[in-house]
Amino acid sequence: MSNYSKIKDIILKLNLEKILKGKLYIVGGTVPYLVSNTISDREHSDIDIIVATNNMSDVREYLKKNNLYVKDLDSMMFDYNKNKIDYGIDCVIDGITINFAPFEIFDNTMVQKNFLRKQSNGINALVTVTLENVKIEDCTTTIIVDQTKIKTYNLEMVRIMKEKSNKPKDVVDIKVIDEYGYNEKKYDDLKIKTNNMKFKIFPKSKILRLFIK
Repeated sequence: MSNYSKIKDIILKLNLEKILKGKLYIVGGTVPYLVSNTISDREHSDIDIIVATNNMSDVREYLKKNNLYVKDLDSMMFDYNKNKIDYGIDCVIDGITINFAPFEIFDNTMVQKNFLRKQSNGINALVTVTLENVKIEDCTTTIIVDQTKIKTYNLEMVRIMKEKSNKPKDVVDIKVIDEYGYNEKKYDDLKIKTNNMKFKIFPKSKILRLFIK
């Protein structure tokens, strides 16, 4: 049974919070359904959100004020994050994990940071993704869902990311995007830029670090 209704309700609630309004960009598997106003019939494991680094303090403030903050889910508190660089934070609302990942723009280069957890990914690690010649406006859009303004990745960006992952659920989501329609020129431009995407991973395990450059 799909949990999409619960996912959608959480997204709407977060975007209506005064301290978070206009600061969240929904990315990942929920976007095709939000944009196309389609009810997803598949299970969604989490909600992925990117946030400008300078707005991450507002995210943490919101989580703390609403008793949603868990120290062990905050990358700033990880013992192996020696430099205390912000790689994001997770929280759980109604049994759904929400991941808030920071991004910054440097000279038309978009840098996104995030982390992996052993419980869900099999490894504890800090992750940095660099997209050259990509601005936030190149890969995002603003939509209205149930009279609520929401910022998301655009369908072109979601399709590209789904193609790179190519899991069974991604095939389903790509079909929804194709049926709804997307800008092929924008897709082609973004695909060229994301072909040079750089991915760096810093595992908690010192042994794994020996094998990852």
